[in-house]
Amino acid sequence: MSISSFRLRESAAVARQGLLIARRWVRRDERDLPDDEPHVLFVHGYLAGGAVFDPLRSHLESRVDHATLDFEYGPHRAFESVAEELGERVEQVGRSHPVVLVGHSLGGLLARWFVEELGGASKVRRLITLATPHAGTERARVAPGSLGAALRPGSAVLRRLGDQSSIPMLSVAGGADHVVSIASASAVRNARFRVVPGVGHNELLYDRRTYEAVVDAVRDPGDAAVAAE
Repeated sequence: MSISSFRLRESAAVARQGLLIARRWVRRDERDLPDDEPHVLFVHGYLAGGAVFDPLRSHLESRVDHATLDFEYGPHRAFESVAEELGERVEQVGRSHPVVLVGHSLGGLLARWFVEELGGASKVRRLITLATPHAGTERARVAPGSLGAALRPGSAVLRRLGDQSSIPMLSVAGGADHVVSIASASAVRNARFRVVPGVGHNELLYDRRTYEAVVDAVRDPGDAAVAAE
């Protein structure tokens, strides 16, 4: 794939995100499910919004009988404050349903912080991260604010999180991601890992192979991923 073709596809993915956010419709976030059926809670990345997950949520709901929700936050918040608010949302949902967390990019770090630092390991069944910089990204060197700082290599957040997960975890990376390297996305050593070849950082959210990886992980964490392909 040529560089120009990749840039065009990644630009189209970014434009699709903007369109999804702009036209977001009111949707039914919770369905009447048995208490043992998980709810899947999606956490968006830096400068994005919950609507970017709508195609993935629709696909997941068509394949697995779980309800899906999303968690939104603004770009000018403190990292720890957003993670605490995410925890409150998980606590609310978790009163009646097991929870699976799915985070894209920064959203994956927020989810990990809740799990590892705020007592979430006992409340979250499993964690799925998509294009998350578990070892940071150089692209965040100029990203402002507390949320941007968390993404930088060697940040206090990343040092605290380390390279282990206390719950079952799948990390999915784009093989042509120029924002988050495969090495960074795979930096959680005991997580399962999958590469989706030929897709970029935002394009990963709209690739059928990503959808199937998420479906597999939600169904059974033991079969959540295969070796990088």
